[in-house]
Amino acid sequence: MKILIWGIPCVGKTDIGKMLAEKLNYKYFDMNEIIKRKYGTIDNFHNIFSNDYERFKEKERIALEIINNNDNFVMTITLICNEKIVNSILNTDTISIELIDNFESIYERIMFYDENDCPMLDSKQYRDEHKAYYTKELKNDMTTSNLEYKNIPKFNINSRKFEDVIDELKDFLLKLYKKN
Repeated sequence: MKILIWGIPCVGKTDIGKMLAEKLNYKYFDMNEIIKRKYGTIDNFHNIFSNDYERFKEKERIALEIINNNDNFVMTITLICNEKIVNSILNTDTISIELIDNFESIYERIMFYDENDCPMLDSKQYRDEHKAYYTKELKNDMTTSNLEYKNIPKFNINSRKFEDVIDELKDFLLKLYKKN
Protein backbone atom coordinates (compact mmCIF):
# COMPACT_ATOMS: atom_id res chain seq x y z
CA MET A 1 0.00 0.00 0.00
CA LYS A 2 1.23 3.51 -0.88
CA ILE A 3 -0.07 5.96 1.72
CA LEU A 4 0.00 9.73 1.33
CA ILE A 5 -0.67 11.91 4.36
CA TRP A 6 -1.65 15.48 3.55
CA GLY A 7 -2.27 18.38 5.87
CA ILE A 8 -1.39 21.87 6.91
CA PRO A 9 1.79 22.71 8.83
CA CYS A 10 1.79 21.61 12.48
CA VAL A 11 -1.19 19.26 12.20
CA GLY A 12 1.04 16.27 13.02
CA LYS A 13 1.87 14.76 9.62
CA THR A 14 5.50 13.97 10.39
CA ASP A 15 5.04 12.39 13.82
CA ILE A 16 1.95 10.43 12.80
CA GLY A 17 3.50 9.44 9.47
CA LYS A 18 6.59 8.04 11.19
CA MET A 19 4.50 6.15 13.77
CA LEU A 20 2.22 4.72 11.09
CA ALA A 21 5.15 3.62 8.92
CA GLU A 22 6.75 1.94 11.92
CA LYS A 23 3.46 0.22 12.86
CA LEU A 24 3.05 -1.09 9.28
CA ASN A 25 6.76 -1.83 8.85
CA TYR A 26 6.76 0.48 5.79
CA LYS A 27 9.31 2.95 4.48
CA TYR A 28 8.73 6.55 5.48
CA PHE A 29 9.26 9.61 3.29
CA ASP A 30 8.87 13.19 4.53
CA MET A 31 8.54 15.81 1.78
CA ASN A 32 10.21 18.51 3.90
CA GLU A 33 13.17 16.27 4.74
CA ILE A 34 13.64 15.33 1.08
CA ILE A 35 13.57 19.02 0.14
CA LYS A 36 16.13 19.84 2.87
CA ARG A 37 18.44 17.01 1.75
CA LYS A 38 18.25 18.13 -1.86
CA TYR A 39 18.33 21.92 -1.40
CA GLY A 40 20.09 22.37 1.95
CA THR A 41 17.32 24.28 3.74
CA ILE A 42 13.71 25.21 3.18
CA ASP A 43 14.89 28.81 2.66
CA ASN A 44 17.21 27.65 -0.15
CA PHE A 45 14.31 25.76 -1.71
CA HIS A 46 12.23 28.96 -1.63
CA ASN A 47 15.09 30.95 -3.15
CA ILE A 48 15.62 28.45 -5.97
CA PHE A 49 11.91 28.12 -6.73
CA SER A 50 10.89 31.74 -6.46
CA ASN A 51 7.14 31.38 -6.79
CA ASP A 52 4.51 29.07 -5.32
CA TYR A 53 3.71 27.35 -8.62
CA GLU A 54 7.37 26.36 -9.18
CA ARG A 55 7.59 25.04 -5.61
CA PHE A 56 4.36 23.07 -6.01
CA LYS A 57 5.59 21.59 -9.30
CA GLU A 58 8.84 20.48 -7.64
CA LYS A 59 6.88 18.89 -4.77
CA GLU A 60 4.76 17.11 -7.39
CA ARG A 61 7.89 15.84 -9.17
CA ILE A 62 9.33 14.54 -5.88
CA ALA A 63 6.04 12.87 -4.89
CA LEU A 64 5.59 11.18 -8.27
CA GLU A 65 9.17 9.93 -8.25
CA ILE A 66 8.63 8.28 -4.86
CA ILE A 67 5.23 6.89 -5.86
CA ASN A 68 6.58 5.41 -9.09
CA ASN A 69 9.71 3.88 -7.56
CA ASN A 70 8.51 2.47 -4.23
CA ASP A 71 5.94 0.16 -2.69
CA ASN A 72 4.66 -0.09 0.86
CA PHE A 73 5.44 3.37 2.15
CA VAL A 74 3.99 6.31 4.04
CA MET A 75 4.77 9.78 2.68
CA THR A 76 3.86 13.08 4.29
CA ILE A 77 3.18 15.93 1.88
CA THR A 78 3.46 19.59 2.75
CA LEU A 79 0.78 22.05 1.71
CA ILE A 80 0.27 22.29 -2.07
CA CYS A 81 -2.16 25.03 -3.07
CA ASN A 82 -2.87 24.07 -6.65
CA GLU A 83 -5.83 21.80 -7.42
CA LYS A 84 -4.37 20.52 -10.71
CA ILE A 85 -1.12 19.47 -9.05
CA VAL A 86 -2.91 17.93 -6.06
CA ASN A 87 -5.15 15.94 -8.42
CA SER A 88 -2.18 14.70 -10.47
CA ILE A 89 -0.77 13.18 -7.27
CA LEU A 90 -4.17 11.86 -6.16
CA ASN A 91 -4.66 10.14 -9.53
CA THR A 92 -1.90 7.64 -8.78
CA ASP A 93 -2.04 4.17 -7.26
CA THR A 94 -2.07 5.53 -3.70
CA ILE A 95 -4.33 5.95 -0.70
CA SER A 96 -4.55 9.54 0.55
CA ILE A 97 -5.83 11.03 3.77
CA GLU A 98 -5.76 14.53 5.14
CA LEU A 99 -5.04 14.92 8.82
CA ILE A 100 -7.18 17.55 10.47
CA ASP A 101 -7.48 18.83 14.00
CA ASN A 102 -9.00 21.79 15.77
CA PHE A 103 -7.44 25.23 15.63
CA GLU A 104 -6.31 25.30 19.26
CA SER A 105 -4.42 22.01 19.08
CA ILE A 106 -2.64 22.95 15.87
CA TYR A 107 -1.78 26.41 17.21
CA GLU A 108 -0.12 24.82 20.27
CA ARG A 109 2.12 22.73 17.96
CA ILE A 110 3.49 25.69 15.97
CA MET A 111 7.28 25.62 16.00
CA PHE A 112 9.80 27.97 14.41
CA TYR A 113 13.14 27.15 12.87
CA ASP A 114 16.26 29.18 12.24
CA GLU A 115 17.93 29.67 8.85
CA ASN A 116 19.57 26.23 9.24
CA ASP A 117 16.20 24.54 9.91
CA CYS A 118 17.05 23.95 13.58
CA PRO A 119 14.17 24.37 16.04
CA MET A 120 14.21 27.65 17.93
CA LEU A 121 14.16 27.20 21.69
CA ASP A 122 11.81 30.14 22.24
CA SER A 123 9.24 29.05 19.63
CA LYS A 124 6.26 29.16 21.98
CA GLN A 125 7.20 32.56 23.35
CA TYR A 126 7.73 33.95 19.85
CA ARG A 127 4.45 32.41 18.63
CA ASP A 128 2.50 33.89 21.51
CA GLU A 129 4.12 37.32 21.09
CA HIS A 130 2.84 37.30 17.50
CA LYS A 131 -0.44 35.51 18.17
CA ALA A 132 -2.63 37.69 15.92
CA TYR A 133 -0.39 37.10 12.92
CA TYR A 134 -0.03 33.34 13.40
CA THR A 135 -3.72 32.93 14.17
CA LYS A 136 -4.49 34.59 10.83
CA GLU A 137 -1.90 32.44 9.00
CA LEU A 138 -3.18 29.21 10.54
CA LYS A 139 -6.79 30.04 9.72
CA ASN A 140 -5.74 30.86 6.14
CA ASP A 141 -3.98 27.48 5.88
CA MET A 142 -7.07 25.71 7.23
CA THR A 143 -9.31 27.49 4.70
CA THR A 144 -6.90 26.73 1.85
CA SER A 145 -6.70 23.05 2.74
CA ASN A 146 -10.51 22.84 2.79
CA LEU A 147 -10.51 24.09 -0.80
CA GLU A 148 -7.45 22.31 -2.21
CA TYR A 149 -7.94 19.00 -0.40
CA LYS A 150 -11.70 18.71 -0.78
CA ASN A 151 -11.35 15.34 -2.58
CA ILE A 152 -9.17 13.78 0.11
CA PRO A 153 -10.77 11.73 2.92
CA LYS A 154 -10.31 13.43 6.30
CA PHE A 155 -8.99 11.86 9.47
CA ASN A 156 -9.63 13.98 12.56
CA ILE A 157 -7.09 13.76 15.34
CA ASN A 158 -9.61 15.41 17.72
CA SER A 159 -6.88 16.86 19.99
CA ARG A 160 -5.70 13.38 20.93
CA LYS A 161 -2.12 12.30 21.49
CA PHE A 162 -0.66 11.05 18.22
CA GLU A 163 0.15 7.59 19.60
CA ASP A 164 -3.52 7.23 20.57
CA VAL A 165 -4.75 7.56 16.97
CA ILE A 166 -2.41 5.21 15.09
CA ASP A 167 -4.51 2.04 15.34
CA GLU A 168 -7.67 3.93 14.38
CA LEU A 169 -5.84 5.57 11.47
CA LYS A 170 -4.53 2.20 10.29
CA ASP A 171 -8.08 0.77 10.29
CA PHE A 172 -9.37 3.87 8.47
CA LEU A 173 -6.71 3.45 5.76
CA LEU A 174 -7.42 -0.27 5.36
CA LYS A 175 -11.11 0.50 4.79
CA LEU A 176 -10.16 3.08 2.14
CA TYR A 177 -7.81 0.56 0.52
CA LYS A 178 -10.52 -2.10 0.35
CA LYS A 179 -12.92 0.39 -1.29
CA ASN A 180 -10.41 1.00 -4.09
